[in-house]
Amino acid sequence: MAEFIWSDATGSLDLTTLSGAYASGALTPTRVVNAIYDRIEARGDDHVWIYLVPRETALKAAAELEAEGHNGRPLWGIPFSVKDCNDIVGLPTTNALKEGAYVATSSGQALDRLFSAGALLIGKTNMDQFGIGLVGMRSPYGACSSVFDERYISGGSSSGSGVSVAAGLSSFSIANDAAGSGRVPAGFNNIVGIKPTPGLVSNACVSGGGCVKTIETLSVFSLTVEDGMKVLDLMAGYDPSYPFSKPEADDVPLVPIAPPKTFRFGVPAGDALRFFGDAEAERLFNDAVARLIAMGGEKVEVDFTPFEETQRILYDGPWISERALSLDSVLEKYRDAIHPVTRQILSKSGNFSAIDTFGAIHRIAELKRDTRAVWDDIAVLMVPTTPTIYTKEEIAANPIELNSKLGIYTNFVNLMGLCGIAVPNGFRKDGLPLGVTFLAPGFEEARAAGIAAAFHRATGLKLAKFGNPYPEATEQPLPEGYREIAVVGAHLTGMPLNHELTERGGFFRRSTTTSGDYRLYALNGTVPAKPGLIRAEGGAPVAVEIWALPVAGFGDFIGRIPAPLGVGKLTLADGSQVTGFLCESSAVAGQPDITGYGGWRAYRQSAA
Repeated sequence: MAEFIWSDATGSLDLTTLSGAYASGALTPTRVVNAIYDRIEARGDDHVWIYLVPRETALKAAAELEAEGHNGRPLWGIPFSVKDCNDIVGLPTTNALKEGAYVATSSGQALDRLFSAGALLIGKTNMDQFGIGLVGMRSPYGACSSVFDERYISGGSSSGSGVSVAAGLSSFSIANDAAGSGRVPAGFNNIVGIKPTPGLVSNACVSGGGCVKTIETLSVFSLTVEDGMKVLDLMAGYDPSYPFSKPEADDVPLVPIAPPKTFRFGVPAGDALRFFGDAEAERLFNDAVARLIAMGGEKVEVDFTPFEETQRILYDGPWISERALSLDSVLEKYRDAIHPVTRQILSKSGNFSAIDTFGAIHRIAELKRDTRAVWDDIAVLMVPTTPTIYTKEEIAANPIELNSKLGIYTNFVNLMGLCGIAVPNGFRKDGLPLGVTFLAPGFEEARAAGIAAAFHRATGLKLAKFGNPYPEATEQPLPEGYREIAVVGAHLTGMPLNHELTERGGFFRRSTTTSGDYRLYALNGTVPAKPGLIRAEGGAPVAVEIWALPVAGFGDFIGRIPAPLGVGKLTLADGSQVTGFLCESSAVAGQPDITGYGGWRAYRQSAA
């Protein structure tokens, strides 16, 4: 086996690299934290941080993790950052308004779950003030830059979050997205942006509960789609304390689904595909279309008119008034301290009546209706993340118009309840990156992520700034004191009984299939619905998930499995064996044989 080599100055912080190196002993969280702080010092005043955790505090937290051991925590020793409009207990929140700083007394469900998973906080990041903007220029803490050229904007409003990942200062960053803030910085910095369906992740940590509660969502910047989805999976879920959290969030599968051999994808038709004179951006998008076709995709030109009309409603319509609920009092108190462009935008919040608001709500409902047939025809809609990129000088000279142009492919997404995965696409001839975004209906993150991840790998691009290779998908060693179990039905991720694994300290390992000598049946009359897996001649591979459970939890779990189900040794596609669910052969007599669907999830989706 080749010796593991990791550079303190440029070594990758992706989860596969760090988790594997931690498990083998080649790296420790303490070394990684020291390396990150050395990188931060070397970058100087890059305007990334509003609050940086002191090095000694971060090192103490890393040492405590090392003393405690892994204990099955999926983000053990993984460094991350958080956009400064999100509260963390004991730390200041500013929303990029120094005068409005306060110390938070809670962190909210989503962030609490990351800390419980063993993640290490590096700091809170810079942003466009109050999250208003896609440029990263509207902050009293200075303007971040694209990591590839200081003259160009980083994108916003989650500017520091995007740069912290791209510059190798954190493995992932928690940002926010109402109009594209969790996607635009990904495109300008050669990283990934995961924007979930509104309501999938609790916004309880967002300062004031969220400025645009009806559509805003936490988002994730990461180096790979797999990393971002792993973080999202940990954060997601219903939060009964937050009124805009959705109960169905507990049942949404978030493990990326590999794309089928053939699929249909949409692109904006005709003149709707605009790049504002950026020929290199147009070339890159055409390359993306060709790449997706080579992956088995069939291009479908989509009437983009409903999406365009929706995006105009966001800032030309009454949604700006929703910000007034939390910001009017702030505007009145701190008017002179607020960035002049931000102040100009907020000044319009009182220009709309209740009639305007309800008219916009009704119109968006009509536009969503008009696009339903589109989603029946395509797996994903691929759009440029942005039509182009601008210099800081250009934005300073024309801040509102150019910001508006950057949002033509992002502003409509949350208003229409969609999810989106932004990934790198390539570099212009001047060395600046641009990306594409894969959009799908609400709660279809797994499908969009599978196509996005395959696309990202197919680009052959290196990760972020330092040129580290895309990590090979490798199995991490099983932590001491854990046992694996294969689940096939109601215990799969997002299924009704998955909580029986997570409540016992279980964590997801991988998706795979059995060998080809199994058959799967739907067991009628079971509540919740369950399948039965049996070994049989003339069978076929059946999709399973491999989970790890602490030994004590493993024993308790299998002891509660009701007849006719039980456990035994399953043979997997690679010939290895693992403990997994099996069913008594007599119990499947007369039950529907669903083997042809390839697995329980596909069968349930077909029946929905």
